[in-house]
Amino acid sequence: MTTTTLGIIEGFYGRLYTTKERLSLMSFIAKTGYSYYIYAPKNDASLRRRWHEDFTPYEANRLLKMSAFAHEHHLDFGIGLSPLAITSENRQYEPILYKKTEYALKNLKARIIAVLFDDIKLYEKNEGQAQNRIISSIYEMAKDYGARVIFCPTYYSFDPILEKIFGSCPPYYFQELTHNLDEHIEVFWTGNKVLSKEITPADIEKITSLMGRKVTLWDNYPVNDGKKISTKIYTRPFFKRAGLDGIVLSHAVNPMLECTLNKIALSTLPLVYKDADDQQLLSMREQTVSRLFKMQGQDLCQLLVYLDALHDDGLESFDEHKKNSLLTLLETSHTKAADEIRAFFRGVYAFDPACLTS
Repeated sequence: MTTTTLGIIEGFYGRLYTTKERLSLMSFIAKTGYSYYIYAPKNDASLRRRWHEDFTPYEANRLLKMSAFAHEHHLDFGIGLSPLAITSENRQYEPILYKKTEYALKNLKARIIAVLFDDIKLYEKNEGQAQNRIISSIYEMAKDYGARVIFCPTYYSFDPILEKIFGSCPPYYFQELTHNLDEHIEVFWTGNKVLSKEITPADIEKITSLMGRKVTLWDNYPVNDGKKISTKIYTRPFFKRAGLDGIVLSHAVNPMLECTLNKIALSTLPLVYKDADDQQLLSMREQTVSRLFKMQGQDLCQLLVYLDALHDDGLESFDEHKKNSLLTLLETSHTKAADEIRAFFRGVYAFDPACLTS
């Protein structure tokens, strides 16, 4: 029996899912071994750019429907808020954040509150101390509702790219961040890299020691919102994630912009936590591709070759002839998965320059 819980953190930049797409993904993960869904897309202005404004009636109603659907499918529903500039104007902004958090807990029935300081610049040298105060206050509120609190630090990986973009990490940032922090407050961590191709128990040891608690993985696979990765569709299994059960508290997956095609990789992660070998993961991938595209036999084998190329080399490996050959193969596949590949070649999921860590 696994002890690490699995979930989704919809935390990418770029085109938002439609409600129908998102509910389909929720339904899928509920049947596949995941236990929660956190709604936190960077391009939802009500959660980031306009986080300090009340949810409009339309936004609130939409979130409430998501929450109700999740609960009906035995998923904990979470909301992720990115409080831009909060530590620069803490007296003005902190009460607003607490009010919006309470609304999410009380009115939207959120079971998880995620406070996301990722991709936000530091406003003061004692930023860790300020973030600690904010997170602790939110936890005191959330625990009365039996809700989890997870926060993402400004520096959420040891990847040098974060300091390159947001400046040097203050020398006492992590000490201030975790000082007297309640042990039940969870921390997101992406691994040694923002896009970690491999995550091992040894990789986790350092951050566990630094944070004084097991971390919750924010796994940036199969997400593809960055400048380079937006040219690819990731459908290979969750390789190189073995031995993490019980080492990480929880494992949250940041999905691709192509909502349906996420299901291919997502179908394999629960097997990783059951110690499946690579061949079993590949077998599950093949079964999921067959089901999503309604394809078997030689056509399925050919499609898997194309999917491997889209995963490994992306658009660069598709000249006009190869692209047309794939689209011809998909002509008889009247499925959402095939539609997403067609849309990918039309540029529907093109890179969004707002992605800060690309």
